[in-house]
Amino acid sequence: MALLDSVEHLRGALDYHLDRHNLLTSNLAHIDTPGYKPVDLERNVNFAGQLHVAMAATNAGTSIGATPGGEIHGKVIEDPGAAAGGDENGVDLDREAVKIASNQMRYDMLAQLASSELASLAWAASDGKHG
Repeated sequence: MALLDSVEHLRGALDYHLDRHNLLTSNLAHIDTPGYKPVDLERNVNFAGQLHVAMAATNAGTSIGATPGGEIHGKVIEDPGAAAGGDENGVDLDREAVKIASNQMRYDMLAQLASSELASLAWAASDGKHG
């Protein structure tokens, strides 16, 4: 349904950032595990395009021919930027904290966009009588 396409794209992006948050916090849980290689969630190639479509739809208030579903899937990979320490553990507390904070900011922004989009739909459904 075209009316809810932008919300579906935002839901997919929120799911991606939630999954990434879980992976990043699991890295922190293994900070003292010898030999542990930190992981991250790699976005699929089309993520930026899907996010752009979702954001454009929420900004313009128009229907864009986006693909239905809006699923954004990531792929779990070993963090290529992690450098192993003396015990072969590649978790760096500062690096993981920055990645978690950045991911959280993106999640919060997407949640705000989704909330705004749903509020607009509720306003339209009430024929503009409320709000």
